[in-house]
Order: sequence, then C-alpha cells, then structure tokens
Amino acid sequence: MGDKMKKISFKDGIKFFILIIFLLGMLICSLIFAPKLKFFSNFSMIRDYIKKYKNLSFLIFVLLQILQVVIFVLPGDAMNMIGGFVFGIYIGSFLSILGVFLGTIIAFYISRWLGYGFISKFIKPQKLEKINHLLNSNAGALSLFVICNLPFVPKDILMYCAGLTPVKPSRILTIYCLSRIPGIIIWTSVGSQVYNQSVLGLVITFSILALFLTAILLIRKKMNKKQKITCNG
Repeated sequence: MGDKMKKISFKDGIKFFILIIFLLGMLICSLIFAPKLKFFSNFSMIRDYIKKYKNLSFLIFVLLQILQVVIFVLPGDAMNMIGGFVFGIYIGSFLSILGVFLGTIIAFYISRWLGYGFISKFIKPQKLEKINHLLNSNAGALSLFVICNLPFVPKDILMYCAGLTPVKPSRILTIYCLSRIPGIIIWTSVGSQVYNQSVLGLVITFSILALFLTAILLIRKKMNKKQKITCNG
C-alpha cells in the first residue's frame, strides 16, 4: 500500500478531493432543496418562465437539462415531461435528448479528470481489466439500458461512477446516451399530452410506457437468470 501511495501525485490527490467535495455538495443540495422544488411541479409556471425568453427559450431549456444531469438535484423524468409540456413531443424530445447528451458528457469528464488518476492507483491492473471487460460486454450494455429506462431512478450518477473506471469514453457514452432516448421520448410525450389535455393520448402513452416497462423487467429477469446459470456453471 505504501508503494502505491508514493505513486499518487499531489495533483491527483487535490483533484480527487475536489471531486469528493463536489459530489458531497450535490448530495447535500439534493437532500435540502429537492423537497422544496415545488416550482418544478407547476408546469404552467415553468412554461411561462421559459417562454418569456422567446427565441432563447430553446437554449434555456437545454441548459436546464444539462444542469439536471450534472447537478442531479432536479428530477430528470419530470424535466422531460416539462419539455413536452412547453415545446411539444417532437421539439421537446430533441431538446431533452440534446441537453441530456451534453450533460452526460460533462458529468463523465468531470469524474474522469478529477478522480480516475487517483482511484486507478488503488486498483490492481487485473481488476481494472475486469471492470473494463464487464462494462464493454453485452451484459454490461444491457444492464445499463435497463437502469436508464426505469422511471424516477437517479441515472445520471452512473456517469460519475463510469468516469472512475477505465472504460473507453466513446463506448460508454454512446451506449448510455442511446439507452436514455426511449425513456426521454415517452416522458416528453406524457408532458405533451398533459398540455393538450388529451385523455386518449395519455392512455396510449401510459399503455406504451407499461408495455415498455414490462419488457424491461422481463429483460432484467432473463439477464439475472442467465447470470445465475453462468455462476452455477
């Protein structure tokens, strides 16, 4: 352990300390401010707030989406619903996907830049290779897809965790971002149907959501069963 400690540069130690402070700050903000974010439950008020910026309203919403990913205090699925409520399903989905993609890249590289150099000194190369193999495997990709599409599950913290691993950025970011698209479109559609007060639209959207969640749970069950068989074998 002593030899490994000597290999840790002062710069890596400081960067990792900053990452810990940042994540703790975000956790504290979530615990303190999340219950008070009643503003985000009033879609009409948010629509009026965003629309007052006229041509800049698109940019404002994308920035809000980036913030909800990077800071993870704001509820992601609720933000997608807001996108549909304010801009409709097509523009809302596009803006939400763009904001989530940009926020995901930022979150990953914050973690990679601040934490990987420090963490990698404490993990044996064989372990790093195992982690890398798992994240690059089909099972790892499928697990990520399942998690990304479970409703109201904090997903964005995954990118901070991924940044601390040796996984190739282009692969993990591509898989994660593509995995987020179905859920974003569904919740954006919910917001759009609420704005249009379309009961039929909501019934259809929630029916699709129910089928989608059922498919995800079946995939997860099959995946867990396959892992047990592999472990027993």
